[in-house]
Amino acid sequence: METAWYAVFVPRTKSVTVYPALDGGISVTFQHQSFNQEGTGSSPWRAGNPCLDRSAAVFGRASWSGKPEAVDEKIFWHLERLLIWIDAAAAGELAIAGDPLELPSGPGQTNFPVVGFLGSDDELTFWKDRTGEWGWIDLAKLPGAKISYAITAFHDRQLAPIKKSPWGRAIANAAPAKTGIWIALDSLPVLAPWELPKTWASLSDQLASQGILLPDVFEQAGADRRRRKDDRGTVTLFLGFPIAELVGDGPSKYHWIAVGSVELADRKTKKNGFRANELTRRFIDRTRPTGHSSLTWLRTVNWESEQIRTRSGFGTEMVSKRVLVTGAGSLGGAVAENLVRMGVTRMGILDHDILDVGNLTRHPLGMDAVGHDKATALTNALSLIMPDADVTGIVAHFPPSTKDLADKLRSYDVIIDCTGSDAVLDAMAEFDWGGEKIFVSLAMTWRAEGLLVFTASEATFPAIDAKESFNEMNVPPTDFGDARMEGIGCWHPVFPATAADVRLWSAVGARAVLDAIRDPKRRCLYYRQGFDGTVEKVNG
Repeated sequence: METAWYAVFVPRTKSVTVYPALDGGISVTFQHQSFNQEGTGSSPWRAGNPCLDRSAAVFGRASWSGKPEAVDEKIFWHLERLLIWIDAAAAGELAIAGDPLELPSGPGQTNFPVVGFLGSDDELTFWKDRTGEWGWIDLAKLPGAKISYAITAFHDRQLAPIKKSPWGRAIANAAPAKTGIWIALDSLPVLAPWELPKTWASLSDQLASQGILLPDVFEQAGADRRRRKDDRGTVTLFLGFPIAELVGDGPSKYHWIAVGSVELADRKTKKNGFRANELTRRFIDRTRPTGHSSLTWLRTVNWESEQIRTRSGFGTEMVSKRVLVTGAGSLGGAVAENLVRMGVTRMGILDHDILDVGNLTRHPLGMDAVGHDKATALTNALSLIMPDADVTGIVAHFPPSTKDLADKLRSYDVIIDCTGSDAVLDAMAEFDWGGEKIFVSLAMTWRAEGLLVFTASEATFPAIDAKESFNEMNVPPTDFGDARMEGIGCWHPVFPATAADVRLWSAVGARAVLDAIRDPKRRCLYYRQGFDGTVEKVNG
């Protein structure tokens, strides 16, 4: 059998993309291919371009490099790989055992809107016994984001809560912005070779093969919603199922896919030729999923901690730790930001100070935080960084002045001192931590020439050893003749350092925290910055 294809060259971007021909090309969607719908406008090709020029996306195993730059060679390069793709598709070998599983494409999918969910091992266990059931979903909008949502809670048909998604502080505190319907399935509803259903009738057939009658669900859901105070607006349909990460493996995650803009009849819905009553509205809802109107699939993404930090390159050591940062100044704030991005989801920020305009030259916070407690403002900013960030601000001095605060500080596993204060180190040594902790003390030297790092894993912070170790380092002396004065008035010298210096040492400090978690022991390190910006470890 022969198939027709178009190789499309775009001069402006110098890109080559191969598409199936509208006349004589393949009309279905295979693995490693965009959804193969008809193209837009008068183009003689379809939209289903195979993945040919990304090594990680071509069958999950072929590694091609050395892509040519000349137009004719580039076109030949793509056509050569197209023949390999066609042969694999014909043999049913586009996805073989051990390849990363790639979800099928569906009509209408774009990068945004996007909906995030949690699909961990716990989710797989929870939903295993609920196959065939359905209920309601709460969706919260990501604070400040554009058309981005997270599933925050699941309810049964009667709206009784059955599961709450453990998001971070910002999402957990957000009010529901949208509602949806969830249906738990046995498996992914996919049409051969590898595409999501295009129409409601096709989707209904797929679900019926798993024992779920979508017309019944819509009729019941519409009737239930009309009995509530607010019955207007569209809903989102979520279909959940167990899924494997690698082709041929058993399920390891629970995944959700979604159809957007689902209409259910409200109390004012009418239909020509029918009485305006509940029976008619049930009929409308029941027949909606049997029609041939097109579906609009939304992009859904698993936002559990391990998944959303795939790009970071770090393991899961950070996620299980509760981290306390004392000192929310420029170094402490930047270190805390790095740690949240690297995987610390439960963090406390301890500081008693207020942010001033002068702090903005090197602090990660901005003008909207001026006049606010550093701990509170930094907590709010960090909570907006990642969906799972659960940060608590503690506006107080160290040591704690109350038993409740002392008990709260004892609940942390890793204690990071960024105050640069010997008095705080002494107080940390005298405080009863209630058990062994991982301690990390970070301090920049004068003019941010270097960074001092002390780590230990003990029940009491070894302040004497830490201070003696710091004093033994050959660090530049403090030169108050080189100090800066902010404004006219009382002489108040400030620590000279640029934002670039602070960011540099916050990166080194964050890695030192990770090293302390992976290999907890006493160590004292001195990192020094050269005139050309390079960093060397002087000892250790």
